[in-house]
Amino acid sequence: MDHKLMEDNLRKIEAVVSSKIVVGEDNQIDEVHIVSNGHRGAKQIARDIQSVLLATYDVDIDHKKISIAQIPDEMVQRNSCRVKLNGVSQDTFGTKATVRVNLSKKEDEYVHSRTGVNTVRNVDRMLVESTLAAVQDACGFEDVFIFEDVRQIQISGGTVVIVCVTGIWNDTEQRLSGSCVVKNDYHGAVVKATLDAVNRFLTK
Repeated sequence: MDHKLMEDNLRKIEAVVSSKIVVGEDNQIDEVHIVSNGHRGAKQIARDIQSVLLATYDVDIDHKKISIAQIPDEMVQRNSCRVKLNGVSQDTFGTKATVRVNLSKKEDEYVHSRTGVNTVRNVDRMLVESTLAAVQDACGFEDVFIFEDVRQIQISGGTVVIVCVTGIWNDTEQRLSGSCVVKNDYHGAVVKATLDAVNRFLTK
């Protein structure tokens, strides 16, 4: 039984920020620990947890085994979702290009790619969207981040790439931006600038 996958799915429940499952020697669930942002009642969340475990994994857990800590949203730390870059690649086939972004969270890797017309602007967009898709996969999110724009600026004799995305959290839109100095790898800089924006959102 994949308890890590269970934890990922529990984090998708509305108002749940983080989750931890404690198993006994028989590999059965002894405790479920939840951190909530306080936007929903503990009893509602507990019922949702029971429903998800029963409907998805055929696990019937007593509500007494579920512990829910409610912390105001502005105080909750979401640094468990912080990811890092492993690699970026691009393959070109005539007028088409495929970009691939490889991220990791702890020991797990998340690879996403996009294929489209091989223009500078479109490759930038595909790099950002591939990065956002990998981040959402790593953090168990769905349709949280949206690509907005990529720009380059010249400063102090060098080039800085700036990425702007929108994050949607608790029905509220937040404009996010990140930057990275361009050295030898422009594509890597675009991905790092995207991560700079997203990691601030996930860990603030």
